[in-house]
Amino acid sequence: MTSDEYTLIKELKSGIAELINRYELLEGKNLKLKETVLELENKIKSLENENSELVKKYENLRLARFFESGYEDNRMAKLKINKLLREIDKCIALLNK
Repeated sequence: MTSDEYTLIKELKSGIAELINRYELLEGKNLKLKETVLELENKIKSLENENSELVKKYENLRLARFFESGYEDNRMAKLKINKLLREIDKCIALLNK
């Protein structure tokens, strides 16, 4: 074997070793990125569930406020009707005298 061939083989070996090192480094980074992706996917699912619960609570609150305001309006209407009925009763009582 000539010295040129020996040098070439040596360079190939060092190049292959460097490629293997880079591959292992990238494989480690890839594994970390996959773990990060899984964590983020879990966080997204958690936030989607929380969002869904908050939407339900908002709808329930909105519905409760609607009924509450509707109840207040109904109460006011009943009071006005009762007042009118008392006035009508007074008028009838005056007519009967």
